[in-house]
Amino acid sequence: MKAILSILLLASAAFADPVWRFQAGYAPMIGLKSEFQGFGNFTNPFPVAAPATTGSFIYQNGSVQTDVSGNAGNQTTFWSYTNATQIAGGSLRLTTLSGGGLSQAGSVAENAIAAAAGFEFSGYLELGAAKLPFIREHNATWGIKLGYQFANTDIHNSDTITSSLGTITDSYTLAGGLFPPAPYNGPFNGFGPLLNTAGVTRTVNASGTTATLSGSRQLVVNLHVLQFGSYLDIPVAKKLDLMLEGGFLLGIASGTYDFASTVSVPGYATQTSGGHASRTRVLPGFFVGLGLRYPLTKRLSLQAGARYQYLREFDIGANGSTATLNFNSAFVLSLGAVWRF
Repeated sequence: MKAILSILLLASAAFADPVWRFQAGYAPMIGLKSEFQGFGNFTNPFPVAAPATTGSFIYQNGSVQTDVSGNAGNQTTFWSYTNATQIAGGSLRLTTLSGGGLSQAGSVAENAIAAAAGFEFSGYLELGAAKLPFIREHNATWGIKLGYQFANTDIHNSDTITSSLGTITDSYTLAGGLFPPAPYNGPFNGFGPLLNTAGVTRTVNASGTTATLSGSRQLVVNLHVLQFGSYLDIPVAKKLDLMLEGGFLLGIASGTYDFASTVSVPGYATQTSGGHASRTRVLPGFFVGLGLRYPLTKRLSLQAGARYQYLREFDIGANGSTATLNFNSAFVLSLGAVWRF
């Protein structure tokens, strides 16, 4: 900052009549984009590995476990099921999710976001005339611009989305006889219909059920932006100047991210998750813009403008989920007063 001030003082001293202008006004940002990712987590409450002749296998709609005999002859009486529709083709079909569930699933985006608050202060140092062939009556001028902008954005999202989950179905047969009517819970003591624990057939369905992800996500960012560049003033009418500007930006973004999610899978469970995090990050960038200035008095003018303002994206993670604020299509609209001295 000291180096920049020294440059400005030297530039000011190099001209006999340096002209300073100070501008203050309202400057909201529009066209921001955000994305929330990985806010849905669901752990399969009935994980079943490949069935073995002995073991404890708890399915969403039944079970196959080791009875008092240790499943002698690869058969057990200690089994259960819940619904008559599970019996088909002489087999008992038991179902569960094909994997561990969902991990950091879910993605939603918010486009065309406008900052809820924004203002800026700018200083313009006129450094001299700029001879342009298409300006006949008045000379254009050029100079250096220093500015500060503050913007705040508070983004809420409560979209409900769905995600497909795969299922597996293991088919078991009886050692003999008919399946008892549902619901059925076989005894541990070895007295009851024997279910074969060997020769199990497994069917995989890649999209067997659907998870519903609901909840809320909130990203709050305070953005402080320093501007350093140059400008060109071009008279377009007796009391109207067109200003072109461009330069570099240094943004400091400080934000918080909070989310709370509920994941529901029909027939399995409803599980919740959430997180909170905060972060501060430096964001370099650049700007180009144009404006119009209309003088009210010799010293006081009104100025309106628009500029494209690119900054590196800001992201923040919380408990496996990530929120991102993107400036690729961000514009600043400004309206303020200018004092010349």
